[in-house]
Amino acid sequence: MLSVIRGLSSLSVRPLHLSAVVNGSVFMKKQKKMDPEVAKQRETRRRKRLEKEIRAMQKHSKKPKPIDEMSLDVRSSKIINERRRETVTYTEEEQDEYAVALKDYTRSRNALQRLDDEWIREATRMQTKALSQLKKIDPILWEKAVQPDANLPLVSNGPALSPPVKGYVAPDGDYIDTTRTWT
Repeated sequence: MLSVIRGLSSLSVRPLHLSAVVNGSVFMKKQKKMDPEVAKQRETRRRKRLEKEIRAMQKHSKKPKPIDEMSLDVRSSKIINERRRETVTYTEEEQDEYAVALKDYTRSRNALQRLDDEWIREATRMQTKALSQLKKIDPILWEKAVQPDANLPLVSNGPALSPPVKGYVAPDGDYIDTTRTWT
C-alpha cells in the first residue's frame, strides 16, 4: 500500500492550473469603500423620506372627492349665518289647510286634463267623420284634403329608411376623455 502512495506522489501535477476566483464581471463597477457612519446617515435619510411619503399618501387617501355643487365660495361662507333660515313649524290646523288646498288643486288640474283629452278626441273623431263623408261625395277633393299643407313647415327627425351601403366603413371618431381626476 505504501508503494501505491509513492506512485501517486510521483505523478506530475503540472497540467493542473489554478487561478484566483473572479468576484465579478469586467463590466461591473468597482464599489467604493464607504464610511459606515455616512452609509448609516444616508439610510436613515432615505427611510425618513419614504415614511413621509407614506404619511402623505395615507392623509390624501382619506380625503373624499370634491363635489362642485357642495363647494362654497369665500364670500358666501362669511355671511352664512345671515343666510340661514329658521325652521318654520306649522300648527296642525295649518297643515290640514295645506293638505286640503293641495287636494283641491290636484282635482282641478285632473278635471282640466280630462276636458282637454275629451276635446281632442272629439275634434279628431269629427275630422275623420268629415273626411269619410267627403270621400263619399268627391274623391278628388278628399285626395287634396289629405295632402300635407305646403305652407306649414314639416320637420321630421329620425333614421332614414334606406338600406345600408355595402362596403361602407364608418370612420372612427376621436375620443377625448374629460373625466376629472383628484389627487
